[in-house]
Amino acid sequence: MSLAAKLLAVPVVVLTIAAGLWFWSGVVAPGYWSTIVLGVLWFVACSVLFGRIGQRRPELRPWVRGTFLACSVAAAFAFYWTSVRDTVVDEEIVTGVPASRGGLPAGGDPLAPQPEPVEMTRQNVVELTGPVRPEGHDADGTARVVRLAAGGRRLTLSDGFEIDPGPQVRVYLATDAGGETFKDIGALKGSKGTQQYAIPAGVDLARYDTVVFWCVPFSQSLASAALMPA
Repeated sequence: MSLAAKLLAVPVVVLTIAAGLWFWSGVVAPGYWSTIVLGVLWFVACSVLFGRIGQRRPELRPWVRGTFLACSVAAAFAFYWTSVRDTVVDEEIVTGVPASRGGLPAGGDPLAPQPEPVEMTRQNVVELTGPVRPEGHDADGTARVVRLAAGGRRLTLSDGFEIDPGPQVRVYLATDAGGETFKDIGALKGSKGTQQYAIPAGVDLARYDTVVFWCVPFSQSLASAALMPA
């Protein structure tokens, strides 16, 4: 067998593994854990298939087995790096006075003389808040929407925020926990720790009132937070 034919075995093995992973884990699997299980089973099936090819065509054995082994190691490392390893951030986040207190600082007397309205706008106000709840992954913490005195809004994650790691997780403001109708406000900065995200101007928070942590490759909500008036 020519060297060209042997070299051709390398992309064939890679494409076979990739196509199977895309189909079984990306199309067939309905959720996060089923994606992992079907992905592992596909690697097992490929191991059997390529093993039989190596038995029938000994001259291809090192090329097929070597490529399969390299793909297996790469997949295992990618899974660890994106789905097992925690990433910790510790941003300085904005805070504010809950809107329900009408701009009063904690412990303020509602009967005491209040500043002029123009003065009351010169502070950050927490408009919405909600606990982070697990969906496909374990999660904890609190999400808040803070209106800045200088203008604009920020989504903050704090109070021991954490979520089980996942690959390519995006932060959505959605109409519900399913995340089908959403505004993407950025990639999740870390699986643990305080962090914040700018909310684009014009986003209707009366409609997009749920924070969703969305895993793009698996098309699944990992956690969510229903936002309520603060």
